[in-house]
Amino acid sequence: MRTLKILILEDNPFQLMVMHQMLNACRIFDVLTASSIESARSSLAVRGAIDIAICDLYLEDASGVELISELAAKQHASALIIQSCAAPHIVEMAARDAHRQGLKVLGCLSKPVTLNRLNQLLEKYQVANFRSCRY
Repeated sequence: MRTLKILILEDNPFQLMVMHQMLNACRIFDVLTASSIESARSSLAVRGAIDIAICDLYLEDASGVELISELAAKQHASALIIQSCAAPHIVEMAARDAHRQGLKVLGCLSKPVTLNRLNQLLEKYQVANFRSCRY
């Protein structure tokens, strides 16, 4: 199975560190971290497209929805995990918009994130991609 390349957009330094460590615990080591949309753009410009974006919807100076739209428009990501403490209808609206724009929406991680739920969503991506492979 190939390794995943993941971008985390989270403006809280502690939550960013915890998410990075959780991904490492899931044996994912190609992780880009960004605390702002500008930082995410810079990382993508240098490192290229990613498999999965994990985006917080509420950032201090912006909305994660802005990056989600860019990821879809520029085809910089295949899939999305929304990480948020937003109301369910806000998360559902963001997920619908991302799906309409062409991203596979794997699900939502409520805060605080659990390793079990993160692993479920990562496995969902791996299974979907395994099925689409042609031998």
